[in-house]
Amino acid sequence: MEKQGLAQAVQQQARKLWDNYGLQKGYAECEYFAYSNQIFLSVETSNRTTFTVLEDVPVSQFEDMTSKDIYIDLLERLLVVIDDFEPEEKYNELVGDEYDSPEEFKAMLEQDKQELLEKAKEIKLELDKL
Repeated sequence: MEKQGLAQAVQQQARKLWDNYGLQKGYAECEYFAYSNQIFLSVETSNRTTFTVLEDVPVSQFEDMTSKDIYIDLLERLLVVIDDFEPEEKYNELVGDEYDSPEEFKAMLEQDKQELLEKAKEIKLELDKL
């Protein structure tokens, strides 16, 4: 499959992931960069916090994959992001950016962690069925 068509297949599965798990609130992105043949994917929590799932990933990594295989790959990568998410680290990365109340922001990130852990349970159940 040509790179552009492959990127579209990944984008279609990203939309499925967003829709199935409510991870697109307006700021999540899935973008193909033709000049470098790389794809970027992020997801977003209810609090509008974004998390990168794919960054600088060559679209060729998805060659010879079916749509189902791409979807499973994205779900597995998302589980890694969820597992690696530490609210304190995200806070240190973003603090001072646009938040007046650090305690409120920390509480929001803790809510994000709980939300993502619930989504991880759902994803694992789905992966068991695929």
